[in-house]
Amino acid sequence: MEDERARARARARKKKKRRQQKMMFGIMSLIVLMVIGGIVYGVMGYQRDKKKQELLAEGVSLLEEGNFDGAIGRLDEALQWSKGKIGEFETNVLLYRADAEYRLEDYSAALNTYNLLQTSDEENTQYKKGAAQCMVKMGDYDSALELGVIDGYIYNLRALEQIAAEEYDAALEWIARGKAAGGDAMQDLSYNEAVIWENKGDYAKALELFEAYREKYGSDENVEREITFLKSRLEHYEETEGTESGLDPLAENPQAEQSNETAALTQGEQGAGGEESQTNGESETSGNGAVG
Repeated sequence: MEDERARARARARKKKKRRQQKMMFGIMSLIVLMVIGGIVYGVMGYQRDKKKQELLAEGVSLLEEGNFDGAIGRLDEALQWSKGKIGEFETNVLLYRADAEYRLEDYSAALNTYNLLQTSDEENTQYKKGAAQCMVKMGDYDSALELGVIDGYIYNLRALEQIAAEEYDAALEWIARGKAAGGDAMQDLSYNEAVIWENKGDYAKALELFEAYREKYGSDENVEREITFLKSRLEHYEETEGTESGLDPLAENPQAEQSNETAALTQGEQGAGGEESQTNGESETSGNGAVG
């Protein structure tokens, strides 16, 4: 009887041991599978990231070469590896794509890209500036002004339009609005204000403004030429006892046409947002009275 119970206990111990062995085997198999899966996933992730970076680098290279269509194609391929999410990598790709679209003069497409960027960061100033630049190029000044990021730049553009039309009083109104708005366009607004007064024939006022511009922003060939010309005109009228204040608005002014050309010299050449373009943060305007 005792032998029978001993044999039963022995059989039970063997069964328990077999169950434990099977369990351990199962656990070890699961661990091996997880390790293999992790390795495979890591390798696939590495390959995916490598491919994304290669496509981005190719896109940037094509952009720098001026092949904007090719750049957009490569950048879109890079985005296809991102499964719809917008992270740091995707943001960089979209900024480069917006830059390429803008340089291709596909302002509607560039605007759409900036709008897409804004879905992840609505208050980002760089994205707003890029969108506003596109709107300006599309002639939608009102919508650009609603974004409130390049108001001075836009008012300077409107002033340049009025200078070209020889509507100088209207141009001064836009200059005043631009100065009130402030921002990066103050230098160009100040230069163009001096140009307007010169074209109006008030050489004393123009000289005062050009000298104030030189003191604040520094000088260059255009500024020195304007100051030299204005001084010579004022000296001439003082010597000949010209009209009141030494000015004659009706006198021929061979410098006025050149001043107009200087003010509007690079109108419309500004890149988008961002040509820090986006890639990265650039001044809204640059150069003497030029929308750069």
